[in-house]
Amino acid sequence: SDFDCVIVPGGGLDAAREPAPWVAERLEAALRHDHETASYLVLSRGTTHKPAPTDSRGYAVDEAAASARYLVRRGVAPERVLLESWSLDTIGNAAFARLMHADLAQWRRMLVVTSDFHLPRTRAIFEWVPLLQQ
Repeated sequence: SDFDCVIVPGGGLDAAREPAPWVAERLEAALRHDHETASYLVLSRGTTHKPAPTDSRGYAVDEAAASARYLVRRGVAPERVLLESWSLDTIGNAAFARLMHADLAQWRRMLVVTSDFHLPRTRAIFEWVPLLQQ
């Protein structure tokens, strides 16, 4: 594999509790690297800006879980999809991606896939909270 992991930040859910259109575009872009990666890491619990959407039983729906289901429905084996569902913002995405996944799995080659509008923020934060141990 070219990459140990392809990382996809969250960005909200739609009314059906599926990844928002711009998140679905990120996931589709990540899938174009399927032959180049061992795994995917989907990020985010949600946001502090509004209450979490809930399922029919009243349980919160995490963005990472919705993104994971999306990838599995598109044919990715469930064991290749990892979740980071602790964070509530991009800084938390980067920190928990590193602490709970990259460091433990000793990843060295990661690709972060995001939207054009989110790229400057994502790049700045992922460089500030480096994914690789120094």
